[in-house]
Amino acid sequence: MLSIATLPPPHAATPYYSSSIFVDSGFEETSALGASLGFGVNNSLFAIPAVYTIDTFGRRNLLLTNFPLMALFLLLTGFSFFIPLETHRTARVACIALAIYLFGIMYSPGEGPVPFMYFAEAYPLYVRAYGMSLAPATLWFFNFVLSITWLSLLAALTSQGGFGLYVAWNIIGSVLVLLFLPETNGLSLEELD
Repeated sequence: MLSIATLPPPHAATPYYSSSIFVDSGFEETSALGASLGFGVNNSLFAIPAVYTIDTFGRRNLLLTNFPLMALFLLLTGFSFFIPLETHRTARVACIALAIYLFGIMYSPGEGPVPFMYFAEAYPLYVRAYGMSLAPATLWFFNFVLSITWLSLLAALTSQGGFGLYVAWNIIGSVLVLLFLPETNGLSLEELD
């Protein structure tokens, strides 16, 4: 259970490199900054439903719903890079922007806040303080690793391959959640122990 909560986030490159991803898709630099701002606003706005859904639907159900949908939208993003930029710029830009925004809509109420809820609930009381410091540190370490390797990943695998790799991580995350992550919603601290 603890290893699932500290999986590296399979989305790390999107928020950190959204401007360069939008430029690669065909946006002008100024428009890419605006689209990146839109991604950030989108990410913030759709985090609000998490306040209501995390206890209503449960942590596990949110992850089981959001991981496959995030994979789908990352797949759409990757495949959209196959649209020829020279002849279909508008279609390519629109498909990539739409897919990234839809990815953000899925990420914000699910994969964004749920690990932090698991961090707070997963550890027994006698090691909770250590776990609550170790789990986010591990998450941010892998976030750092993924963010510094994105440009190398693009050079080695192209945009399609980079997003395809993140699709694979989302699918792996779905399977791991399905097999190993219990629902903690509505359980008391004693039941969680």
